[in-house]
Amino acid sequence: MKIARGLVLVALLAGAACAAGAAVAQEVFPSRPIRIVVPFAPGGITDILARLLGKALSDAVGQPVVIENKPGGGQVIGTELVVRSKPDGYTILLASAPIATNPGLFAKLPYNALTDLAPLISLTAQGFVIAVHEKQPYRTLGELVAAAKAPPGVAYASPGNSTLMHLVGQVMNAEYQTSFQHIPYKGSGPALQDVMGGQVPMIIDPVSTSVGPIRQGRLRALAVTHPTRLRALPDVPTVREMGFAKAEAVAFAGFMVPAGTPGPLVARLNAEFNRALNLPEVRERLVDQMGNTLTGGTPEEFGAMLKAETERWVPLIRRLGLKAD
Repeated sequence: MKIARGLVLVALLAGAACAAGAAVAQEVFPSRPIRIVVPFAPGGITDILARLLGKALSDAVGQPVVIENKPGGGQVIGTELVVRSKPDGYTILLASAPIATNPGLFAKLPYNALTDLAPLISLTAQGFVIAVHEKQPYRTLGELVAAAKAPPGVAYASPGNSTLMHLVGQVMNAEYQTSFQHIPYKGSGPALQDVMGGQVPMIIDPVSTSVGPIRQGRLRALAVTHPTRLRALPDVPTVREMGFAKAEAVAFAGFMVPAGTPGPLVARLNAEFNRALNLPEVRERLVDQMGNTLTGGTPEEFGAMLKAETERWVPLIRRLGLKAD
């Protein structure tokens, strides 16, 4: 009888432990602040995106969302911070194009983004614009390409070495036998100033930073690298329309979390951010004002895109011998 009573007591204690464990497992998420790590300095396009969607998430879940800027190392510092964070849904990385190009630019990285991080959601896609100074004679991308095939070629400005904008010009050289000469700048601001000042004839730049000068008539847009025409520049043809489809390129942004983050938490965050992308104030800021295309979708779709982008750019970067600054 004593043995039987002991077994009953053990069973009761085990049941209580299971119930307590279930209660913990079913704890409402989120129950404390969430942080979004932005691997760039404050004030840039990705920072604006993170703050806009962070506010929308905070409003939806009733918890603060803290934006933590960790610039440096071509996105490596901020990315490594998230990789080493606890996979509990409370740390999110704002990932962009360098997540796919860095494996080619760095001899060694302290992580493998495709295995050490898990995709959460694709947020935006933004094409680049190929534009020239208003007094340049080129009226179409075809005319510009013809000029770039003749010595000494045509110089182009970009926001920096090894950016996708730099790579678009190199793709043109590799695929269409042009001689576009790259002039790197430290960001879009100084690059635009020199092109509008006439020091450099053309620029390959994000639509978000060039759309103002284009609308003012200070730059002439010849094509966008996005697969489709953009709402911000509806009259500007795509490179594919102009016969240069291999120069298509898109700057993406999305959220990722540490690998091993539980599936239900990933699903919850994915659903919240998909809803946030449909808010009128979010669409107005990101689409109408900044020229983005909103993407959204499932984690699996974002993961497939990341893999495809990595497989596209890394071999080209290595073939060109490009290195991180």
